[in-house]
Amino acid sequence: MTLGNAIKLIRTARGITQRQLAKKLKVSANYLSLIEGGRREPSLPFLRKLASALGVPIAMFFMWQGNPAPGVKAKTVDRLREMLVELDRIVIQANG
Repeated sequence: MTLGNAIKLIRTARGITQRQLAKKLKVSANYLSLIEGGRREPSLPFLRKLASALGVPIAMFFMWQGNPAPGVKAKTVDRLREMLVELDRIVIQANG
């Protein structure tokens, strides 16, 4: 999964449209679309703002990328990813 796909997945899971998120971030919806489509690479400061606006840790955008470190089983990493998604769901329910 690409960074853009992860951003889109989290945004849609939050029930936020591109237009709503773009307005909150003070960028154009087109720019956000380019990021989600993988045609633009966001800066780290922008990712921090984006994570804050979506109410997630910045690491959430990257948890589906890359391969496990040598000696770490892919199954272990997959389980960790599942646990992070579940933890995020619990936090959302507790705060909502």
